[in-house]
Amino acid sequence: MVNPAATDTTATDTATVAAQLHAQLRDGQRPMADWRGGTLAVSAVPGSGKSTGMAIAAALTIARAIQEGREGQLLLVTFTRSAVANLKGKVRHYLRQLGIPPVGFAVYTLHGLAYAIATRHPELSGIEPASRLSAPNQGHYLIRNAVERWLVEHPQEYSQLIEGQQFDGEETERLRRQTVLRSDVLPRLAQVVIHEAKSSGLSPKDLHRVAATVDNGPLNYDLLAIAAGLYETYQSLRRSRQVFDYDDIILAALNTLQNPAVRELWQSQVYGIFEDEAQDSSPLQAALLDILARGTGPVPSLVRVGDPNQAINSTFTPADPIFFRQFCEQCQTEGNLTEMTQAGRSAPEIIAAANFLLDWANRNYPKEQPFRQQYVAPVSPGDPQPDANPPAVAGGVVVCRPETIYDALEQLAATALTQMAQHPAWRAAVLVRENRQASFIAQVLRNPSEYGLSTDLASHGITIYDTGDRQRQSAIPSEMLTLLRFLERPHSSDYLKAALTLLSRRRLIPAASFDQLSALPEQFLYPAV
Repeated sequence: MVNPAATDTTATDTATVAAQLHAQLRDGQRPMADWRGGTLAVSAVPGSGKSTGMAIAAALTIARAIQEGREGQLLLVTFTRSAVANLKGKVRHYLRQLGIPPVGFAVYTLHGLAYAIATRHPELSGIEPASRLSAPNQGHYLIRNAVERWLVEHPQEYSQLIEGQQFDGEETERLRRQTVLRSDVLPRLAQVVIHEAKSSGLSPKDLHRVAATVDNGPLNYDLLAIAAGLYETYQSLRRSRQVFDYDDIILAALNTLQNPAVRELWQSQVYGIFEDEAQDSSPLQAALLDILARGTGPVPSLVRVGDPNQAINSTFTPADPIFFRQFCEQCQTEGNLTEMTQAGRSAPEIIAAANFLLDWANRNYPKEQPFRQQYVAPVSPGDPQPDANPPAVAGGVVVCRPETIYDALEQLAATALTQMAQHPAWRAAVLVRENRQASFIAQVLRNPSEYGLSTDLASHGITIYDTGDRQRQSAIPSEMLTLLRFLERPHSSDYLKAALTLLSRRRLIPAASFDQLSALPEQFLYPAV
């Protein structure tokens, strides 16, 4: 028999812990924990504790659902697999504190959720569980094959592209243009257009219809029609080889959910959805979550948390913070918007600089308003975050104008040495725009004397760690294949250009116009003949 007193004690303990967790939340985080259904937008500044706040709110929501006997589960969605693991671990941690087993929720990436839906209903999605999934880039074999097939099937358009507006018929220039078009321009065009079209829900036929309405102007290049042709060829090759990319997965899941029975099946399994990093979602991904969240009624039971002013992944995805900003504005008119403005990550001087830049941008571009007018604020006294809003070091925010990149690295190394000598347990990070910049900086700081730097961090026991090292090591098999292809067919313009580009990226040879060098492989390989 169950002891009623013990049951009452357990319930009391859970309620006490729940109250303690709720009290830990900042003002902007609490509406998530108090959510009972419907739509909620959470507009959060950087460093405001989006993931931690969501994990606590999710645990409290799960506890209420179990107490109320609610059917289904809470679905948590984020952008990357590492974020999934982090979020899942946090929710389990808080459920353990509440004395609740880790059940009643599921955590997915957006693409992982779409893949689960599509592969569970292959007869509707056309995607079998054994299908190959790839992320095509400019050099992907399907992209290259699509370009080569398009060139064969459209000789007139290809010839027009080669001749351009001015062409004297010189053979060397013709070869150079052919190489540039085949290995660079057309693959790049195909990659961008295919990704953007799929992310917008456009088929090749849709793109052809749009192309027919576009005025190509005096250049007379029907680029959109060319792009549509490349897209159509790519799709044909992809289907014949049973290969799917991430955009196909989202579209397949959306198509699958058009079936009423399947849609009701998935909606019945979910009583609410929490989305983290919502600024990184494309409109189609947001539409997928909206459909799944409508199982409880006409209004989706959906909480979207994100930063309306920046989307880091927009550099390689169709994500744009403007989409989440529009969602926030819509929710604001409905009274369903909350703001997480307190952030403990940065010193007050850095917060002030960030707010100044936001103001400056919005004042100088009043019509566009590039940012949502949302200021970062320091956390309140007694906030549970350890070392929140730490005092600034080395001036907090310093604007430097060194003569060269090496002067900049000399200043950086000297500052790092001074600060870490005073605080040996500290860690410092250098943020850059591209991976190759990180690799260059790491190489210079590891070998300062070779580049004329006087500060040697390694001699003072400071290790230089490049986070891209592991990623570059995983690329070694691909790079070996590039070199082996060149060795097998050294007279191939494509393989020669790929090999030279690789060597330049590894900084083994200086950068140059590889299109021109690879246009005549024999002349490049045997210049004295």
